[in-house]
Amino acid sequence: MLQVLQLFKEINGRQILNDISFEIENGGSLAIIGESGSGKSTLAQLIMALQQPTSGQIMFNGRSLPSKRSKSYKEWYRDIQIVFQNTASILNPAMSLFQCLEEPLVNFTNLNRLERKHRILEYLDKVGLREDLLRKRPGKLSGGQYQRACLAKALLIKPNLLICDEIVSGLDIVLQQRVIDLLKSIQKEQGVSLLFITHDLSLISGLCNDILVMKGGNKIEQFHTSDLHNEKNRDAYTNMLIKSTQMLETTWEL
Repeated sequence: MLQVLQLFKEINGRQILNDISFEIENGGSLAIIGESGSGKSTLAQLIMALQQPTSGQIMFNGRSLPSKRSKSYKEWYRDIQIVFQNTASILNPAMSLFQCLEEPLVNFTNLNRLERKHRILEYLDKVGLREDLLRKRPGKLSGGQYQRACLAKALLIKPNLLICDEIVSGLDIVLQQRVIDLLKSIQKEQGVSLLFITHDLSLISGLCNDILVMKGGNKIEQFHTSDLHNEKNRDAYTNMLIKSTQMLETTWEL
């Protein structure tokens, strides 16, 4: 279980996160929504131990957030994986796709080479990529193929928690839906917990159990996804986000 308790983060005298608290149960899913600059990506980096909070606690399955230099950092990073919005630097351009995907298996598992190959082929199939792509360099992949390859890399070591930080924002609507459907099936198959960060409310239906709304580094509210369109119970900012999403959907339909 992930527990974020009274989290504060200050950078260069600017308060980025203010008293953020929430939990994700094992196998649970939470969407964090808010416009750009609300602190969503900073929160993800803190959970990944890529940064340290100014104050507050992050706990995962009873363990406290490690520092990068601690021995427990590798174990933390093995249990929690992240796929970023900007994936261009995730796959080494000098390596083949096979080598890129094999790397986490070498670092975090005891699988032999044949077992690693079988695992890679298994997850390549899960994300809908062809085996012949393994010989290519990442730069030869399309945007949608690259994003799905990054997702496969994160899932190969079978983490307990997957963080998705705006991972479909650069894809067209068809590819967005494919990735969302893929996440749904992986959740069902593996029971992985999911933290899905987005500014687009239309993406989270059927994907996340709960929604946390952020604005300017503050937690505005948290509620069950089924209560999203209960306008009377929602904060004015949440209702504004809903209306903005509906306007965008109408524009696409036209």
